[in-house]
Amino acid sequence: MHHYMKIKRVPELLERITDPGARILCGGTDLVVKMRSGAIDPTLLLDISDTEALRGIEGKEDRLIIGAATTVSEIIADRLVAEKLPLLQTVLRTLGSTQIRNRATLGGNLVNASPAADSAIPLLLYQADVNISGIHGDRRVPVEDFLVAPGKTTLTSGEFVRGVSIPAPNAAFGSFFHKVGRRKAMIIAIASLGALVSMKDDVINEIRLAAGSVAPRPIRMRELEQAITGKLVTKALIEHAKTMAINSVSPIDDVRASADYRREVIGELVARVMRDAVSG
Repeated sequence: MHHYMKIKRVPELLERITDPGARILCGGTDLVVKMRSGAIDPTLLLDISDTEALRGIEGKEDRLIIGAATTVSEIIADRLVAEKLPLLQTVLRTLGSTQIRNRATLGGNLVNASPAADSAIPLLLYQADVNISGIHGDRRVPVEDFLVAPGKTTLTSGEFVRGVSIPAPNAAFGSFFHKVGRRKAMIIAIASLGALVSMKDDVINEIRLAAGSVAPRPIRMRELEQAITGKLVTKALIEHAKTMAINSVSPIDDVRASADYRREVIGELVARVMRDAVSG
């Protein structure tokens, strides 16, 4: 038997979150699917879609704070996000259908922790922190440490995601996102790559790369970033980067694609990022 509660304020949430069988519902685009398939069977659904303290987007000094219950559509429409974090909007526009974007939330997407969750890619690139609250207080965790494995995050019992906190980038980055899938209307990518690149005269000043679907969780490709930072982009460097990318990811074989094919795709996408950066 499912009980349902609409949560208006955070104290109510903290009061009920440790109830046996309690699950947070926010948008429900992932949760409802799991309930239908029988993967989970919560006895109490705590709906935070309208919890004011967990909604909205605000600029604070040099950071943007996005509440966990803010919908993907709201983030796509936001002027502050467009100005400071354009890649976040680019990636979120590729998520599902309009109906899904109107319901899906950034917090829900993060907590679901799918290796193919493209929303994590811009958060990794913009070095976002996840703001967590719970019965024992608050903590802040880099998004990289928040996502542990497929479907698994660092959240412990009695904790929930309040939102994300993202430092506004100081460099003028060119941004890049591409995903390869089987169909045009694909929901889940075979592999995806996001990048922020700052160039000066064909030399890479700063580059950040993040890949999805090629490891148990979306990852920053830090070794590769370090290897090509400060270098002049040449054909040889692009080939080197491609080889490094192929060797640095640990994808799985599944019904959609082999691990080798995924590696090749990521190598190809890294090469494309570098070619694009030069032609600017």
